[in-house]
Amino acid sequence: MNINKKKERERKPAFGTAIRALSQHDLILPMDLMTKDKTGKVALQQLLGWDKFQAKGRFKGGDTKDGHIVLLGGVKNSNAREYFSEDEYRALWDRNWLDHILCLWCRAVFLARLHCKDAIVDQ
Repeated sequence: MNINKKKERERKPAFGTAIRALSQHDLILPMDLMTKDKTGKVALQQLLGWDKFQAKGRFKGGDTKDGHIVLLGGVKNSNAREYFSEDEYRALWDRNWLDHILCLWCRAVFLARLHCKDAIVDQ
């Protein structure tokens, strides 16, 4: 048996477990959308009714006025294409394809809830 097919078969149950676990939550907040063009602040206002965004502590970076706060470390560049060769990046992408699907699923659930008032997302 091909080792890649065996690994793929082993990953699918974990993927199903992740979907089931996330489906039990009332709200999923994809962090890449939470800090983009104030989408996160608007989402927290619409979905949770929050109107105050204050945080206390020593800040390493971010924009406290608009709700993007980094408490430890600093704002990091997470663009993997800058650090890996094209072949290394493709290999990393291939190993994490289920994670990418899971991330897109979370974004879809979040955006449907945010923009479709009558949308019901049943799993």
